Amino acid sequence: MSGTPQHDPELRPLRDRVTAPSSIALPTAGDGLTWRPATADDIGPILDLKRAAGAVDHPRWLVTRDELEEEFKGENFAPEHDTVIAVDAAGRAVAYGSAAAPKSPETIVWVELDGTVAPDRRGEGIGSALLSWQEARGLQHFAACDATLPGWLATGANEAATDTIKLLEARGYDRARWWLELERDLADPVAEAPAAPGVRLVPYGPMWQERARDAYNDAFRDHWGSQPATAAEWAASDRLEASRADLSVLAVTSATPDIPGAEDEPRTPDAPSAPDAPSAPDDERVVGFCLVDVAKDEWPLRGFPFGYVTAVGVRREARGEGLARTLLAHVLRLLRAEGLDKAVLDVDAENPSGALGLYQSLGFTVGDRAVSLVKRF
Repeated sequence: MSGTPQHDPELRPLRDRVTAPSSIALPTAGDGLTWRPATADDIGPILDLKRAAGAVDHPRWLVTRDELEEEFKGENFAPEHDTVIAVDAAGRAVAYGSAAAPKSPETIVWVELDGTVAPDRRGEGIGSALLSWQEARGLQHFAACDATLPGWLATGANEAATDTIKLLEARGYDRARWWLELERDLADPVAEAPAAPGVRLVPYGPMWQERARDAYNDAFRDHWGSQPATAAEWAASDRLEASRADLSVLAVTSATPDIPGAEDEPRTPDAPSAPDAPSAPDDERVVGFCLVDVAKDEWPLRGFPFGYVTAVGVRREARGEGLARTLLAHVLRLLRAEGLDKAVLDVDAENPSGALGLYQSLGFTVGDRAVSLVKRF
């Protein structure tokens, strides 16, 4: 089982199960701090804060400016309501938090809590006050929702961030899921994976954007906590500087493959491609994908150049044919040809598709661990 809750017809609407404050007072913790909602003009100070905190809390990866920019213009993000920032007399961001709700929840109303406190200002009660504000905003999201779905306040932390985990657990959050970071040395040979009959591998690109998103949503539908990626969210990810379509690979086949039941599954209409983008063949369908980012700013943190595999997946009706192995082996060879030393990826430790075993069989080894913490309503 994936652990993702399914729709329960016995549940009452969230708005009837949750009591939320009509208004939320700004936090007051921390000497000499001014608290207010954040704006897009604060992205620079927020980035500085997240980089300083990240050096302590997750020293092997970075938040980037374009990630924050995409977040602030996201379709489900209202900075004037969903964020709070604390700045000191010099204008430095000392704390920042957000509580954003999904636009179109399917199995969970997942409110993501993102909170950061400057390392040199910890121990003053700022983090606790920030979390209280975030939870109150999360409850407002639930109280405005008429869905008969579970409501989750959720966040994550590297296992080394023990103070953060202790604070969250003291406030009723459970360690709901562990995530493993894996690495593979690209100097090691990559075994040739057998070709899948009737399937061809193509580079990812704008012409495949909507069909790849549809395949992703199908592949991850049975994974813990996963909710469908919207077209806007998918496009925002593609716009990130680290995104490398040229190192990402899709498995495509005829639009109605000879797989029982596949012809009965409706295909999502393609969104318009970029004006100059070539069109994908109308009769082809994405059945698998292996997507890659390359964030050069993170290379010094690990001491070597690497590519990050952001997602590997296969449509459910196409599983069992070794397609994920074929895709990943192909991408590993592309990364090596690019001159990179290692491949890195993250995996759900309890992934129901057996992904961890696949990655280990291809030479990946476990490094860091992180945990998702959840309070359920």
